[in-house]
Amino acid sequence: AHRLATIRNAHRIYVLDNGRVIEQGTHEALMSQEGSRYREMMKSQQREKIENNINETTSIAQTEDDDQNKILEHDRRRSSNGLDDEDKASSTTNRLPVFLRLLFLNSPEWIIILIGCVACLICGAGQSVQVILLTRTISAFGACTYEDRRLQVLKFSLFIFLMGVAFLFIRFIQYTAFAVSGSKLIERICAKAFAHLLRQEVAFFDRLENSSGAICNRLSSDALAIQQMAGARLGIVCESIAIKFARCRDHSQYAYGEAVGKRRGVQSLRFTTILTRQMSDSLSAARSFFDLFDRRSVIDNCSTDGQQLNDFKGEIEFDQVEFAYASRPKSRILNKFQLTIKPGQHVALIGASGCGKSTVIQLLERFYDPIQGRICLDGVDIRQLNIQWLRSCLGLVSQEPILFDLTIAQNITYGRENISMEDIINAATKANIHHFIQQLPQGYETRVGMKGSHLSGGEKQRIAIARALLRQPKVLLLDEATSAMDSFNEKIVQEALEKAQTDDPTRTTLIIAHRLSTIRSCDLICVLDNGYLVESGTHEDLMKQRGVYYHMVVCSNTS
Repeated sequence: AHRLATIRNAHRIYVLDNGRVIEQGTHEALMSQEGSRYREMMKSQQREKIENNINETTSIAQTEDDDQNKILEHDRRRSSNGLDDEDKASSTTNRLPVFLRLLFLNSPEWIIILIGCVACLICGAGQSVQVILLTRTISAFGACTYEDRRLQVLKFSLFIFLMGVAFLFIRFIQYTAFAVSGSKLIERICAKAFAHLLRQEVAFFDRLENSSGAICNRLSSDALAIQQMAGARLGIVCESIAIKFARCRDHSQYAYGEAVGKRRGVQSLRFTTILTRQMSDSLSAARSFFDLFDRRSVIDNCSTDGQQLNDFKGEIEFDQVEFAYASRPKSRILNKFQLTIKPGQHVALIGASGCGKSTVIQLLERFYDPIQGRICLDGVDIRQLNIQWLRSCLGLVSQEPILFDLTIAQNITYGRENISMEDIINAATKANIHHFIQQLPQGYETRVGMKGSHLSGGEKQRIAIARALLRQPKVLLLDEATSAMDSFNEKIVQEALEKAQTDDPTRTTLIIAHRLSTIRSCDLICVLDNGYLVESGTHEDLMKQRGVYYHMVVCSNTS
């Protein structure tokens, strides 16, 4: 069990440590033992329950408001975007530029496309030649003598057979050429779309129409529609051009057309309608890609512009910052937020759920830009800084670490190049994970599984801490790094976090905490309420004020 409250009525409870049973008995017997591990774990979870109850009412109300706002915003966007997109398609975009842009993207394969077009023209003209040969064959049956009829029918039949064999190879060349060019075009479009998606700001993905599922579906379906137009469909168009300009002069050809060709003509006209609709869908799909290509991100994640501070000390200033998410513009998350963090300080942000704690870190990482006010590093507005340099100076450890299906060493060094094994071990040691890794059969070459599925929550979190420490960040950001753990893992991870904070005395640390016992030693504790900074100071100062922080501590100690 993870929650001890669920096993109180068990006949026997076993407590394990490093594979050994260190305590056993009923709930009452274990609780009566002074200094027992089970008793300490139970008290720790009781304190956690009290602290969580402080924010429960606010969290539920905030969640209900968020859900309602999302529904209303989604309905509004659906009704408005439909008109906007339709007006845009009819007024600002036409098919010719889209088609020309597709040809330009496909320009590296112009020789292959030219070969395919020539093959199409030959096949298109060949159909007219086949009709002529067939009418001549039919006319040959009107010859006077049997021998003349036999020779002429054999001759024209042989020509038709040879043309069929030749067209078999020409058709193969045609479809292969357009299939290759179409595949290259789709590969190029998808790669370019992915590159542009990486440049978009986080707010772009907050919209319902730009969720990960919607984007994946758009990439697959739209790419398939374009490939149909750029592949075999393009060959049919070229082939039809050759047929249109072919002229049959023999009168018997028209007789054959009257007798046999009508059925094919009806089928072709019906196919033309289908082809026109598919071409229209393909151009609409291409237009959606070009809209993405033409979009300029408000915060370009791949931009190389902006200055880099040569001697960054780690001073952070939030100057009258106001912020609201684009999906809920009327709900202010931060209001006139003013905070200055000096180099080397350890600062904690606490408050109820939805008060804006995590938003502060997101603004500092420049995932979003504030509506008003500014955020400065060493007195320089972060909007003037190189965004890649800015994020390289920040080390983030979040509540749910992101691990990849790679080895432990690769996960620790992710995003860095030319890292020695000594540096990896040093970072792992500081994160309290080196001893555990050494006990694994493959050590640092052990694969962690998809999203770290082969590891426990505490082990994943310590690997994430090692990754952050390897970057040697000037500013360390801890966003509720232990909130989803049991008391045992929380203690180990908390020790690793304390080592990380004291590893570099000049490192500035910003902590978002949900357990008050972990932040008492911070240089500055800031209490947020509905986006406002209502209290700030050391633990002793805030306890003397007997304000919001004091009541939170009292409630926490009630257990």
